[in-house]
Amino acid sequence: MVGLKEKYKDYFKVGAAVNIYTVDTHKELLIKHFNSITCENETKFVNIQPEENNYEYDQTDKILSFAKKNNIAMRGHTMVWHNQTPDWVFKDATRDILLERMKNHIYNVGKKYKNDFYCWDVVNEAIEDKKDLFYRKSPWLEIIGEDFMDYAFNYAREVLPDTDLYYNDYNESEYPKRDKIYKAIKDMLDRGVPVDGVGLQCHWNICSPSMDDFKQAMEQYAKLGIKIQVTEMDLSVFDFKDETRLDKPGIDLLKKQAAIYKEGFKILREYKDIVDTVTLWGVADDATWLDDFPVKNRKNWPLLFDENHEPKEALYAIMDF
Repeated sequence: MVGLKEKYKDYFKVGAAVNIYTVDTHKELLIKHFNSITCENETKFVNIQPEENNYEYDQTDKILSFAKKNNIAMRGHTMVWHNQTPDWVFKDATRDILLERMKNHIYNVGKKYKNDFYCWDVVNEAIEDKKDLFYRKSPWLEIIGEDFMDYAFNYAREVLPDTDLYYNDYNESEYPKRDKIYKAIKDMLDRGVPVDGVGLQCHWNICSPSMDDFKQAMEQYAKLGIKIQVTEMDLSVFDFKDETRLDKPGIDLLKKQAAIYKEGFKILREYKDIVDTVTLWGVADDATWLDDFPVKNRKNWPLLFDENHEPKEALYAIMDF
């Protein structure tokens, strides 16, 4: 069987999220099928700079070494996020102090990996899901103000002049959040803020989003005139509010999952001129964050390869064109 990256070589890069363990345990799948990888957690603020000016790069370096050895490109995730950011960052911070801490982090990480990452999620999940709010409440917003994203992208561009800089978010296909994401990025572009692309996480499930909504979202984001990446794709076999547990997914469920993957990838191929990379959030079903979210310790099967690293119907579905 031909690899995913080979099948899609005329369309876009195909990526997977990895960690320091899966680059070993899932090595064969990664080498055969993927030409881009994202660190699940290793490049997040709390792991790289757990204490002020104490930078810990060992875990990222291990993954980078694997990527270089196997000619796999690396995308960076993420510089500024309300989550997985150590408490010291916001402690006793004024606007000026927090901007300085943000700048130092972006500068140091940027310099360290200047030629190693082809893109970075500079800001992650800054837009609110709830209809009555625009920005998500966070210490970044509350201490710096609504221009905190402008500063993050400008700092990133200063240290990474040749790297693509992305804004990344989830529920990216749902109305009205997609309108807010679009407006936030368009306003930044109008102000001259260096945003090169929009990252659509695409944490889907078998009930949502509808592929009509996804198509409309792609049309809308395409109007920004910048690149698009799918950054964290997986497809839960449970609706988000469903707390059912299964020993294994039935054939009908796997067929439904495959049909959604097929339609999603068909839409993405239509936008190949602006879609840069499509990244799955994991490699195979034996290692997925959805085993703990939104229901703790519940097995899920959201990816293209099963627990034994064998191809699922979903993989065949996106290869059959």
